[in-house]
Amino acid sequence: MNSSIEVSEAVTLAHKLIQRTLDGKLSWEANDAENGATLGPTQFTTVLEGNLRATICCAMNGDLSFSLVEFDAANDNLNLLAKQLRVPDKEVLAVSVEKDPAYGYDTPNEKQLAGLLVDLHGLARRSALKVAGSIERALTYLDRIAS
Repeated sequence: MNSSIEVSEAVTLAHKLIQRTLDGKLSWEANDAENGATLGPTQFTTVLEGNLRATICCAMNGDLSFSLVEFDAANDNLNLLAKQLRVPDKEVLAVSVEKDPAYGYDTPNEKQLAGLLVDLHGLARRSALKVAGSIERALTYLDRIAS
């Protein structure tokens, strides 16, 4: 269950993440690409300010989740034993929404958030998989063979 404050903060944050991604200022990485996901990656992460990590995920049923976590960047280089003893990440914000709820959304903000998270997930996927470059290469190739 999301509070109205969390939804409002997530809407604002999603707007800014979408804009920065469109501007090419943020790049995303696929988190679950190596897990053998048959339909491709569904979870994407970007790092903000060195110690803030934003993650967007689309579940198999279409539900969307978004989180902002504060982490200790120095912990990434530790060995296994040290990682077990480290201070855990601090969840700053975590929201989830159904992509298409059977009875509709509880609030207009929640409906807006769902739309924004769909857009953000699509942009994060394109960024992580470098879709724009692949499409550009395909268009160049097709133009070349058409001549």
